[in-house]
Amino acid sequence: MSSLTIPRRPAISNLAKLALLALCAGCSSHAAAVTSTPTPTHVDTVTATAGVINPSLQLGGVITPYRQVGVAANLSEPISEVDVEEGAHVHAGQVLARLLTDDLEAQLISGQRVVLEDSARYRQTAFQTGAVNAQDLSAIQSARATLRSAQVNLAGSERDLRRYEALETQGYIAHETVDQQRTTVASDKESADAAQSALDQALANARANGNAVNAGEQQQELQAARAAADAAQAGVEQLRRQIARAVIVAPIDGVVDAVNANPGEYPLGRELFTIEQISRVYAVLPTSTAQVAQIRPGAAASLTTAGSTRKDPGTVAAVLDELVPGTTNFTVKVLVSNQDGHLHAGMPVTGSVDLPSVHGIEIPITAFVDDTHAAVYTVSNGIVRTASVVEVKDDGSNAIVTGLAAGTVIVKNIEAANVGNGDRVQASAASK
Repeated sequence: MSSLTIPRRPAISNLAKLALLALCAGCSSHAAAVTSTPTPTHVDTVTATAGVINPSLQLGGVITPYRQVGVAANLSEPISEVDVEEGAHVHAGQVLARLLTDDLEAQLISGQRVVLEDSARYRQTAFQTGAVNAQDLSAIQSARATLRSAQVNLAGSERDLRRYEALETQGYIAHETVDQQRTTVASDKESADAAQSALDQALANARANGNAVNAGEQQQELQAARAAADAAQAGVEQLRRQIARAVIVAPIDGVVDAVNANPGEYPLGRELFTIEQISRVYAVLPTSTAQVAQIRPGAAASLTTAGSTRKDPGTVAAVLDELVPGTTNFTVKVLVSNQDGHLHAGMPVTGSVDLPSVHGIEIPITAFVDDTHAAVYTVSNGIVRTASVVEVKDDGSNAIVTGLAAGTVIVKNIEAANVGNGDRVQASAASK
């Protein structure tokens, strides 16, 4: 009986085993890749906190001089010399031009002579008036003395007459003696009346000639002489002032902007020189209604010119109302020191005007989602969420907003983060 032989399975070679293991390993790696979770994006964050910013407003404008003064002549004399040219720097009191004054000087000499004559005439009249008043006073005093003497004599003779009449009644004195006394009384009364008339005449003469504050003939002549002397002196002073005004000087420190004067011309009523005061200047900055409401006189400001990094500090001197009714054009005037004269009238400038400080929740400007500044990305539990905000004011680096609570963590820089709403992120340690 033959035996049954069972065939054996061929043995698997080592090379096949290695290939099989490699295949199994590849399958395992693919399965692991399919089921793994993506790594969260790394972002920088910042914590919204209460803060304060000092915003500013940028306005374009031009430089104008602090003051522009026109210098004219009010004399009808011709110009004899012009001492400055356009563009010259002048100081207050510096001679700009001179007028010819030979005729005025001749009038001055004549007027001075008239003053001397009128003053002499006044002194003579005053002396005469004083002498007449003294004579009148002496006459009055003499008349009063004579009157007093006559009145004393009259009183004595009347007293004797009464006594004689009493004695005649008693038979002690003859009738002829009494009649003789009556004649004496009558004579004394005539003397007293004459003395009174003389006093009255002396007083009348004094009143007529003028005494003290009484207006009389002599006093009127004295006042007329005084008035003539005063008028002549006033004329001389006027001529002196006219001659002084013939030397035309600069009223301020500044730069001669225009010269309209030539020797030989008659400049009466014409502006000869225009001088700009530029040691200080104004920057005239047009602005709108919305902007002007934020600007206050006295606010700090600075100016820059094109192509220069120099900043000139200044102060808001005034906020001017609209020039044309119905428009919204306002003007901000900034006063700036210009001692070295580097700022010129008409030069365009950019003004930065400080606005009032703003308090509130402060965040960096880079945290805004877009240019509308209406939203930011907050980060909570590793998830990004969009939060609406309202910007109150910014200073170019940071902004004050409403709509966020203090302590909220937000994405610091949107452009650098490259994340969106709902993304899972790995946030850095939040900073202020």
